[in-house]
Amino acid sequence: MLHYNARGYKFDKSRIIIYNSKDTLAKGGKLMIEKLKEFTMKSFSNGPKAKILIGAITMLIVVVVAVTIMSMRNTLIISIDGKEETFVTYKGTVKDVLQEKGIQLSEKDKVQPSLESKVSEKETIKLKTAIPVEVKANGVKVQVQTAEDTIEDMLNAEKNTLKEQGIEFDKDVDEVSPSLDSKLGEDVSVQLVKVETKNLVEKETINFDTIVEKDENLDSSVQKVKSDGVNGEKEITYEIIYKDGVEISRNIKSTKTILEPKNEIVVKGTGQVYASRGGESITYKKKLDCEATAYSNHSITATGRTPVRNQGGLSTIAVDPRVIPLGSKVYVEGYGYAIAADTGGAIKGNKIDIYLNSSNECNNWGRRSVNVLIVAYPGQ
Repeated sequence: MLHYNARGYKFDKSRIIIYNSKDTLAKGGKLMIEKLKEFTMKSFSNGPKAKILIGAITMLIVVVVAVTIMSMRNTLIISIDGKEETFVTYKGTVKDVLQEKGIQLSEKDKVQPSLESKVSEKETIKLKTAIPVEVKANGVKVQVQTAEDTIEDMLNAEKNTLKEQGIEFDKDVDEVSPSLDSKLGEDVSVQLVKVETKNLVEKETINFDTIVEKDENLDSSVQKVKSDGVNGEKEITYEIIYKDGVEISRNIKSTKTILEPKNEIVVKGTGQVYASRGGESITYKKKLDCEATAYSNHSITATGRTPVRNQGGLSTIAVDPRVIPLGSKVYVEGYGYAIAADTGGAIKGNKIDIYLNSSNECNNWGRRSVNVLIVAYPGQ
């Protein structure tokens, strides 16, 4: 396409080219000068004015090229893993600068600004190269490449990769060692512990209590159940904490009573009261387990009394006075009430000899163990 200048001369504007680099721009400027010379020689006579015009245009193009080249010149700082270098470049983007420096990036390397960003004077390009980091969790080991600064940043960035290997991490619950804010470096191994909290509901028995009611009208040897006890039931909710599937603690979270227990009531005698076979309650001073034999046909006792067998009243028995004082009123199980009024050479310790009316009765009695109750001591 032809255009006309102020003096009416025509030229082809489409042949003017601006180049993007120092070398191509210089070559383009030289080519442009040659074209302009050719154009001028065709359009103007080869006189002094033509030579001046060509010189002026040539100077203009040189200046434009020089200015353009200088505008593309940038002094940059490149920081690789913290090590800085200052250099001059005519490249326009971060990607071109890195290619010029022969730097090849791996997938996980980090560059700031982005590769497509335009560079400017005094700008710093930061490059952090990825390093291997081992992540261990519940017996699984995974190695990842990362250029993140901290363990937390790495776990967030590699979340999907770790999940594919069966490792999931919740920073609000799970445990990590070293801590999340720890800086990453060479030979770092990260240990993750999966922490789970579960609630477990169990039912437990509430044992009934035994209430003892004392009754002085019953012998101290007597104890009987007045009403049976019934166990209750409660529901307990436990909060259980697991680490990598292993229970490490169990605490009661709540308790709820489902069935109240019913206490057992027991009546226990506190008195010295003996219930005879006939249903009589006998209050006594002392109870003895004794061996009882029988004798008859005696006319007088050691205390000067005549021995008697009186089934409705007081009969006579022989005792060891060191155990049962003479003159004591006693009750002999299976014999009845009697007075300890006699002694005997063979009656020693917890032995008694009851008086009966005939030898036949004595033979029938034989020798037996009986309860002997001291109902009253002499003088009482």
